[in-house]
Amino acid sequence: MSPDESCGICGRTILAGERTRTYMSPKNGPRLVCELCRARAERLGWVDPAAPGANVGKRHPQPGEAPHTRLERAVSRFNAGEAARTVAGLMRSLGEPWVSVGAAAGSPSEVRITVAWELSWYQWGIDLGDELRPAFQIDKGNEVEQLDRSARQWNASAIEGGQLVLGAPAGGRERNGEAVG
Repeated sequence: MSPDESCGICGRTILAGERTRTYMSPKNGPRLVCELCRARAERLGWVDPAAPGANVGKRHPQPGEAPHTRLERAVSRFNAGEAARTVAGLMRSLGEPWVSVGAAAGSPSEVRITVAWELSWYQWGIDLGDELRPAFQIDKGNEVEQLDRSARQWNASAIEGGQLVLGAPAGGRERNGEAVG
């Protein structure tokens, strides 16, 4: 969190590590809301874009958009949200992960991001058709072998702060699309 971010309802400064949600204010657009003010925001008619059925900020995938451009957009959205902070915390305990970024099966607008270590993995989805929806957790597990082969195509890496970077994974971390180690 930036030191000058504050709750759009009560105006209180958001503390580092505090959970917030972005709501759409009818007058002022997207605003951070602290946990304590969520009910008040909803009573005021503010919309939580992550709520099921919310139709805020929907956008259709761009026809003819290059696959790499879609992945870059998804990584950028991931890096801007809470999921990157989660990865940063896990990296402090578990070390450098393997990272896969690819299309989500069955959805033309979603990208699946898999971040894995030898004894743990997490998957998030990014809906490129909904610019306001943050990265959402799809699944998590304990063994890399639980992942389907397409989720083990390690084509990215994680750097300091849990930020993802598309491109070749760290040296020696993959062989024929499979984790080494």
